Amino acid sequence: MTRRQVDPATSTAYRRRVAALQERGSDRSVTLPARCLVGRARACDLVLDEGTVSGEHAVFQWTGAGWQLRDLGSRNGTFVDGQRLGSDECRLATGACIRFGRAAMTWTLVDDAAPSPMAIDLRTGALRCAEGGYLALPDAGAAELCVYQDPRGAWVVEAGGKLDGIDDRAELTTADGARWRVHLPTALPGTEKAIDTAVPVASLRLCFTVSRDEEHVAVVARVGDRCLDLQARAHHYPLLVLARRRLEDRAAGATEGEQGWVYQDELTRLLRMDDNHLNISVHRARAQLSRLGVHDAASLVERRAGSRQLRIGARHLEIVAT
Repeated sequence: MTRRQVDPATSTAYRRRVAALQERGSDRSVTLPARCLVGRARACDLVLDEGTVSGEHAVFQWTGAGWQLRDLGSRNGTFVDGQRLGSDECRLATGACIRFGRAAMTWTLVDDAAPSPMAIDLRTGALRCAEGGYLALPDAGAAELCVYQDPRGAWVVEAGGKLDGIDDRAELTTADGARWRVHLPTALPGTEKAIDTAVPVASLRLCFTVSRDEEHVAVVARVGDRCLDLQARAHHYPLLVLARRRLEDRAAGATEGEQGWVYQDELTRLLRMDDNHLNISVHRARAQLSRLGVHDAASLVERRAGSRQLRIGARHLEIVAT
């Protein structure tokens, strides 16, 4: 396997549906980013060391409604189910058999799911896939960098409580010196497939149950007839403090857009924790929701761009003391 040919089977993300190719007769697998360039050139996403493969041979593209494959004018052609592609794109479905040039290897599209936000370590080929649209680097346990979509749909990277915009194929560096190339899906307007089971933060009703000494904070998230038991976790206490501030501002007559904002310095002082501890708690709370199917889990804690303010993103809140 070449440096950029990653094996999603070694990643916990592979237990979810991800768009993937597999080489027939071997265990080589490649998770597809939204645009996957195939060829001999080192800059390709799928590098094939085969003499009949052109430098930039073909490209897979997610359209928002499905996968397409296009030959880039290669000398030896691209073949789908035995048929050589012409100049037009070819729509792909699970099970399609693909060959590039006269190479002996044949690839199968084993899953035609929509692409996930992902990042690839450019040194090792290690793959990280998002959970619930929330991508943590270098991993879920040490989330120095968090990539997600803001409420307007723009991709942002959060580092140390600060937000910056980020583009598809941007490169990020973590504290250990690893360089990660980030792949971010972009859907064409009106073509994104609806996800019936997806749950947005805005629809959640969060109920906090707090012990008298506030040592234990349990949370249940309800939406319709569904109930997500988040149980008691240490990372729920910062959420409780943010929920109280939002409810206090609401009772004081603040508008929806101005409710609940707290400067991070004030929050860390109230919580008696440093910035790093707070950021880890925020990440853990978001990650817990994302694993339960909340597709915009990063919105659980919103950050105001250009400032160090944050607030709880859920609007429906209830606090019960026991």
